[in-house]
Amino acid sequence: MPELPEVESIRKSLEPVLIGQKLIKFNISDKRISRLNQQKPILGSTLNSINRKGKFLYFHFSQFIVVIHLGMSGRITLNSKLGKHTHATLTFEMDKLNYEDVRKFGYIKIIEASELNNYLKRLGPDSLNLIKQEKIQIVEQAKNRKVTIKNYLLNQNIISGIGNIYCSEILFLSKIHPNTKVMNLNNDEWEKIFTSIKKILKSAVKNNGTTLDDLTYYLPYGEFGKNQNFLHIYQKEICKICESKIDKIYIDKRSSYFCGKCQKLKN
Repeated sequence: MPELPEVESIRKSLEPVLIGQKLIKFNISDKRISRLNQQKPILGSTLNSINRKGKFLYFHFSQFIVVIHLGMSGRITLNSKLGKHTHATLTFEMDKLNYEDVRKFGYIKIIEASELNNYLKRLGPDSLNLIKQEKIQIVEQAKNRKVTIKNYLLNQNIISGIGNIYCSEILFLSKIHPNTKVMNLNNDEWEKIFTSIKKILKSAVKNNGTTLDDLTYYLPYGEFGKNQNFLHIYQKEICKICESKIDKIYIDKRSSYFCGKCQKLKN
């Protein structure tokens, strides 16, 4: 699944190309991609900005917003040939944005501009831009909860944007076992987590995201991300710090990579 760094890298690629262009045509050919749609776009409207929160992209027009979530395998391309898995096309004056999705878990939704604030409230604070009060809230919500830190960081209602890849990377850098209960974390450990979140995500955005061996993710013009060359633990076999074998476990059916020596389980 594309996570925050991949979605942010896509946003940054699209912004200088599409901003200021008028939307000429809007076509979704697969009902699963438009399953949440209740409105239609106003053709001829100018794209004013492209924003992001967590793993969601927001294309802002004056009276409406196009929301895109890439799901597990969605991707956005510019001016590419239509393929078997191209399910939507947004045609602008000079460029075409195509939405491709093999598994069709992603979606495109149109909302009124006035609905945006309520729509954003469903998500926790954006993990790339956490402010002090948001960190305090995240820690407060964790008190007396028996959920694992792995599941807590993946809960998009708590904190948005983190998925499997970067959760493993963040916890490794923090030296915290993924099965640690959040109620058992102290303030110093939370500070390590927040520091690691910022460091890991900023570095991944700088490297244009992570393209794994399945080559599912790439930027709109076809360039691959480079962050896979800088991963510390995800899909690795040997710990770079202690040279121990890296363990892989499943927590609620989601894979987690960790070093049992560097990341001791806290009871």
